[in-house]
Amino acid sequence: MSILLSNILNELPKEDTFNYRSSNRILFKELNRTCVVIDDDPTGNQTVYDVPLLTQWDLDAIINEFKSETPVFFLLTNSRSLPEEESLNIYKEVIENISKASKLVNREFTIISRSDSTLRGHFSEIEKVKQTGDFDEAITVFIPVMFEGGRVTINDTHYVANEDVLTPVNETPFSRDHTFGYSKANLKEWIEEKTEGRIKASEVFSLPIEVIRSQNVLTLCNEIMTLQARSFCISNTLNYNDLDKVSHALLLAEKLGKTIIYRTSSSFVPSYIGLKSKPLLTLKNLINVSDKGGGLTIVGSYVHKSSVQLNYALASYNENGIIKVDVERVLGKESSLYLISIISKINESLQKGIDVIVYTSRKIVTGEDAYSNINIASKVSNALVTLVQGLQVRPKYLLAKGGITSHDLAIKGLGMKRSKVLGQIEAGIPVWEMGEETKFPKLLYIVFPGNVGHGKSLLTLIQKLI
Repeated sequence: MSILLSNILNELPKEDTFNYRSSNRILFKELNRTCVVIDDDPTGNQTVYDVPLLTQWDLDAIINEFKSETPVFFLLTNSRSLPEEESLNIYKEVIENISKASKLVNREFTIISRSDSTLRGHFSEIEKVKQTGDFDEAITVFIPVMFEGGRVTINDTHYVANEDVLTPVNETPFSRDHTFGYSKANLKEWIEEKTEGRIKASEVFSLPIEVIRSQNVLTLCNEIMTLQARSFCISNTLNYNDLDKVSHALLLAEKLGKTIIYRTSSSFVPSYIGLKSKPLLTLKNLINVSDKGGGLTIVGSYVHKSSVQLNYALASYNENGIIKVDVERVLGKESSLYLISIISKINESLQKGIDVIVYTSRKIVTGEDAYSNINIASKVSNALVTLVQGLQVRPKYLLAKGGITSHDLAIKGLGMKRSKVLGQIEAGIPVWEMGEETKFPKLLYIVFPGNVGHGKSLLTLIQKLI
């Protein structure tokens, strides 16, 4: 049942306004280690800037980062788009290579398994981390808040905030995801549900927000230090003041020798590494004025919010720049010829300087089970990749809507191996600069997560890019 945020705030102690973010930056530096963020789709960098993004996790790639003493980098696995068994194989390979590189270079590391703030993804990935690495004494901290998208946790329940209204996440369309559906919003109960009872809700430790705000950080640290190996811990937070204080306590615990593995959403990363806040990016110095082609937006995400945003954008768009991709034709026998015709339309429009929006038909085509659903999604994503591979006109920008979509277009479509996130153009919407190895070097690449923004966000952003 939805509740009012104002009612909750009236019952809580005031937040601690001490600048823990700056202290976290000092503590993280004192740990002298690399924070490796294993991201299950490419949207987790939506809260950071000037951070490397890697699409390869071979031993040499990780050794290079450790030798350079890179403070933090992301490994974009896109494992959320894969069947569970494949995702676990990737996590096993990643952790094995991180562990080998750590020993060869003598560089310590922290693992953050970054996943979705609306609780969609393979939670079993965190268990694979423990099984593969030297983490017998580790505790697992689960913090899925993402303030930029209105995801908060209070009274152990995870909510989606819309202005003053908090709706339990299990009452939103996200919980009805055809691959990652769930029934619980209480995070303790959610963990029990996702582990099929192997971890009981009663066994999960919680940091209440009342305790976070009323106790000093040393007390919070002591609470964490008393947790037994392999324990699970969740934390309630309503804003960055709360999260920065919790992060400070966690960093202190690590400095005192506690081994911690993190499963979080994107707000935790800047809090943990103590990254200073940065204003939203402006278009000045972003868009290359020599790029005469139109801009290209590709919408592949099927979550309800994406469809609403798409409809608003289409209603105000130049008809000559609207191209629909019929999913049933993509899955049919004449798929190749169909895609060739679409590629021709895109190139022609871009050449004329027309801004183009390409979107997949909204009717959801499903299979008999989760595995076949993922395979269908993969075929649709590969079709969009084919469109980008067929581009002969450099677009002014490429905006990709949806996590799986943006990952595949960047890596398979543009050939990205290592790039950099420049910052955010809107809250929760990161901008990348494509590397020299890509199809269009230094192309402005905008990653618009499927579950971020309000109804008119996509239209507003496209208009901002004109």
